[in-house]
Amino acid sequence: MSRTWLLLGGMLLGAGLAIFYIVRLPETGDPTTDAVAWVHDRPIARASYESALQAVAADRKEGVLRPDDRERVLQRLIDQELLIDRAIELGLHERDPQIRNQLATAMIDFLVRRAEDEASAASDSELRAFYEEQRFRFERSSQYRIRVEGGDVPVPHGFLLEKEIEQRLGPSAAREVSSLEVGQSVRIGEGPQSYTVRLLEKREGGAVPFEEAREAVEAAYLRARSEAAVRDFLETARTRTDIRIEVEP
Repeated sequence: MSRTWLLLGGMLLGAGLAIFYIVRLPETGDPTTDAVAWVHDRPIARASYESALQAVAADRKEGVLRPDDRERVLQRLIDQELLIDRAIELGLHERDPQIRNQLATAMIDFLVRRAEDEASAASDSELRAFYEEQRFRFERSSQYRIRVEGGDVPVPHGFLLEKEIEQRLGPSAAREVSSLEVGQSVRIGEGPQSYTVRLLEKREGGAVPFEEAREAVEAAYLRARSEAAVRDFLETARTRTDIRIEVEP
């Protein structure tokens, strides 16, 4: 029996409870307007049903559903709802640490997905404003092309970041190189083990232009909005919840 089928057919209670919260949380639209079934006046959204069917089909060698798959998957989703109802009646979501962690993770995932959906529609002006505010995130580090004269120190011929020079020559040598002007050199070490490092070329660091950094800006914007969504939810929830701390932190 495949792992996907075990998930849909067996549904261990703890795992099922976490999946239940992911399935029931609305992703797009209103599930009540396009439900495939109802359990205690609670809809099973068609999107959840279709996702389950896709998972089963993907797990088949031929990549297609069998004749009885649709009915079986639908019944498993109904079974899932019934099992979860009983789990909640028994208070498993309150007593089981693993389930509680799964629920917290599922809620964070939901908040992040919703924030990402909203952020993905950000306008060009919003992205540019974020870029200007967070310009430090999109700075390019200086790069150096060097040549080592004397000594047995292998160094690539291309451009290196200061941290890459540090890995090969050590922190003090990297600092010395970063302070050189093109054409200048510095002597590293003493005695027979010493060698000279000459700076052949340098690419100055600085902020990457918006158009060049656009992909990174979009990714950072999504991440920032997701983090803010979770933070804002928790801050709001704290103000609306009676929280009493009985121990000294």
